[in-house]
Amino acid sequence: MGTSIIPLEVGNTCSFTKTVSESDVYQFGGITGDFSQMHFNEAFMKSTRYGTRIVHGVLAFALGSTASTLIQQKYESPIPSASYGYDHVRFVNPVYFGDTLTATYTVTRVDEAEMKTYADVVITNQDGTVVCVATHILKFLVD
Repeated sequence: MGTSIIPLEVGNTCSFTKTVSESDVYQFGGITGDFSQMHFNEAFMKSTRYGTRIVHGVLAFALGSTASTLIQQKYESPIPSASYGYDHVRFVNPVYFGDTLTATYTVTRVDEAEMKTYADVVITNQDGTVVCVATHILKFLVD
């Protein structure tokens, strides 16, 4: 890794895969209070362009957070860090109950002066269709 204090480099990547179940959606709705008919009313959703219930966008997006934790484990980060936030979050395609999602986290920039890394987060379904994208900023916490 050269002389960098930040334990990640441009190009470092990792992925996390999960199949989203009906119980995941119900638990997420219970935790957040988001009981939109888009996620819970099958009869209503049959009359829409989707034809069935869809998963909360934020639930799909949350898999990127897991990937941001896993990359630090993969590259054995000795420095504590915290999420500094996400920019440019977009839900570009629907996620359906039973879809298998893969969140891929790729470091695109390292800012030594600010002790931050920037990463592309791309979430795809089992067919390779992109369903969500974002930029994640990870702040390393050093004294």
